[in-house]
Amino acid sequence: MKENPPEEMNKLCRRCIRQCKQSVSIVMLECPRFQPRPFKSEEFKFKQMNLFDKD
Repeated sequence: MKENPPEEMNKLCRRCIRQCKQSVSIVMLECPRFQPRPFKSEEFKFKQMNLFDKD
């Protein structure tokens, strides 16, 4: 199944773990199949460690 990029998914669907993602053009107020993610994964913020830096 082809996954939609986050920009093309409905806001409610972005927060769900199921694969039945709907388009942004669909207005959804609630979903009977909604399963929230147990963690936040909207943005990945990490910094690479400099292991070999001599400074």
